[in-house]
Amino acid sequence: MVVRTFLPYTKVVRKPQKQEYSLFPETLGEHIRKVRIQRNLSQQDVSRILGVSKDCVTLWENGRFKPMVHLYPAIFTFLGYYPFTHEVQSIAGKLQQLLNCKGWNHKKGAEALGIDSGTLKRILNKKRTFTSKLDAILDLWLQLPDYLKQQYRFL
Repeated sequence: MVVRTFLPYTKVVRKPQKQEYSLFPETLGEHIRKVRIQRNLSQQDVSRILGVSKDCVTLWENGRFKPMVHLYPAIFTFLGYYPFTHEVQSIAGKLQQLLNCKGWNHKKGAEALGIDSGTLKRILNKKRTFTSKLDAILDLWLQLPDYLKQQYRFL
């Protein structure tokens, strides 16, 4: 009697990619995760692009830490848009966007604009609306690339 054996057969099935990111990101880390997954990049790839360690990217994406301000320009370039949704109609909003896009903290921003950091903070808190350096703030804001002036909108 002849026993018929079947050849071993393994079926390879790919699991569908699950949604590993929020459709409506709120934090900067969630924005990084969304763009990273959409571009099919690993955290290691993103860390090389941004010039930080892989652990930094992991901690940002998990919401345990926020990126330092001086890394914002590289992050915005990676994202391709400005991820924050604060208002930019007032001088305070334009100044906040300028500080974020240039990667300046309050001290560096004040030095670059030629004002003291207390005045800068008062402008940001909307306690002071007029300053002699208003033209400098607006000129620098107008020099920002268009993709940074466009704020993130839920599509």
